[in-house]
Amino acid sequence: MVLAAAGQAGLVAMQVVLLQNHAAMTGPWLTLLIPLAPTLFAQYMIWRLYLNPYVSFGQDRFRVNNVFTHYLVPYHLITTLEGRTALTLVVSGYGRLPVAALDAALTKAKRDAVAQELLRRRDAAAPRAGHGFEKRSTIGLPEWLGPVTCLAFFLVGGFASLFG
Repeated sequence: MVLAAAGQAGLVAMQVVLLQNHAAMTGPWLTLLIPLAPTLFAQYMIWRLYLNPYVSFGQDRFRVNNVFTHYLVPYHLITTLEGRTALTLVVSGYGRLPVAALDAALTKAKRDAVAQELLRRRDAAAPRAGHGFEKRSTIGLPEWLGPVTCLAFFLVGGFASLFG
């Protein structure tokens, strides 16, 4: 996560430098969109793949926010924990659930701490009405349409300013 945040800061710095250099030059300002469009897309991908996945502990359920799927897993449905480097939950009736947020951990300490807390909460959990397993796909239109449309408009605008 530190490297991803540093990468995003580097991309912002590069965009600021491009804007400052372009302000000193003459020519149509839309030509600046050509180098900026890929950096905006790169920032979105860094956020989506490295900064967005996370896990959190709720009162009755464990929340897993993977890259394209969100899960809410009641503690009492967790049967076992698997994996040596990454964490995989075995959920009763739902199979194996990878926890992508812990895949990028540089040490096993974070994974082990989450696993120990899950086991502690699972042992103390009791089923509650209305707090079942939930799976939500995040691959719908709001997730991909915004960045792709933004990138397309920037590229079209940049190319149009070159030839116009």
